[in-house]
Amino acid sequence: MSNITELKEYLIGTKDPYLLDESNDGKTIMFSGLWGAGKTHFWINEIQPKLLSSIKNKACVYVSLYGKNDIETIKNEILLKAYAGLSKKDNKIQKRAIAAFGIGSKILSSVSYMGAKIDSKNISDAITNFFEDKEMNKAIEYISDGGVICLDDFERKSNKIDLNDLFGFISQLSIEMNCKVVVILNSDVFTGEEANVFKTVKEKTISKYFNFSPSIEELFKSIFSSDEKYKIINQHKKIIFNSILETNELNARIYIQVLDNCLEWIKKGYDENALRALTLCTINFTKNHFAFETITLQGGHETDKILERFLDNIELGTYIKQLMPKKLIGSDEIIHLIRSYINKQSSTINSTEEESGVPTKSSDYYVIQNRALDENKEIIRAFYHYKYILKIDDGIHPDTFKKLNEFVTTGILI
Repeated sequence: MSNITELKEYLIGTKDPYLLDESNDGKTIMFSGLWGAGKTHFWINEIQPKLLSSIKNKACVYVSLYGKNDIETIKNEILLKAYAGLSKKDNKIQKRAIAAFGIGSKILSSVSYMGAKIDSKNISDAITNFFEDKEMNKAIEYISDGGVICLDDFERKSNKIDLNDLFGFISQLSIEMNCKVVVILNSDVFTGEEANVFKTVKEKTISKYFNFSPSIEELFKSIFSSDEKYKIINQHKKIIFNSILETNELNARIYIQVLDNCLEWIKKGYDENALRALTLCTINFTKNHFAFETITLQGGHETDKILERFLDNIELGTYIKQLMPKKLIGSDEIIHLIRSYINKQSSTINSTEEESGVPTKSSDYYVIQNRALDENKEIIRAFYHYKYILKIDDGIHPDTFKKLNEFVTTGILI
């Protein structure tokens, strides 16, 4: 059984589901895994819908800690979203809730509600006396004794929030409110003193650990099946997945970008044979921020534009252009060969200077090239890997390859 399937069954399945078991109320759960592995996607698309339909008259609240500067803001957003869940279709009550939970706090300047930033100017007509209306009590009742609070992006909290204080609040929330608190975070995210604090306080706070570690295939299937729109490219699913597999990339956000690009490409009638190249170009651009574009150097020589970042010499440019296709080696070794060539040329120039006693015009050139190589070696590795190991443009007409690279870099496909 896959990691995703096992977790889903354990958490919300048919046999003693952990998150639906009242005996687990008052516990704090840590849900961790590698960055980009799809933890948030899994929670929102696989777990939360089941909880919303199964936990009657109780809150299932999701709050991202990203951008939060203080615990007060986190508290208010939890209360706001808990109360809003009681009246999902009543806009007037929602406005009252926003006003009530925002008065006297920083929530109005920072909270995102239903995907949009709350503007205090738009709710002035909805302000009521929060305490007299007992709206807070309703929200608290909705959270307590069986509610589920998910705190995501734990490692992306503001540095202004002390870890001890945050864990203290989480512990207080779960125990005093007798609700389940789920903390989602990336593995090994804290460093230095924060790492020591994290290790100490999590042992005192966390009741249960879950490891989210899907395979590439599991994550791809989960994302592909999570949105009905991808059915249009169902017949192309295998080629898209196999292309992702070539890169060994495990990242939910990148998969979504790949699928969205492939969907738009097919819907607009472009060549389906280019989907592999489009998938690879999307992954490369998302990770490395460059596209594959050919330019002409002086003397009529062509090279890929990415090499222009550190090549302003036709001699070195020609060397690398000739070296790369002929040396199907590791990307680390390609950097070593380029550096060896640079140093060899530098040694030749230095010898000439010593013999003649006259500095050459290019005496500093290869020092600059070495520095540029250090600054761009990750890009060079990626370029070499996609261009010559994966053969990203294999079998693709140059015009089509240019078109899909323009699409990936601009986001526009006409």
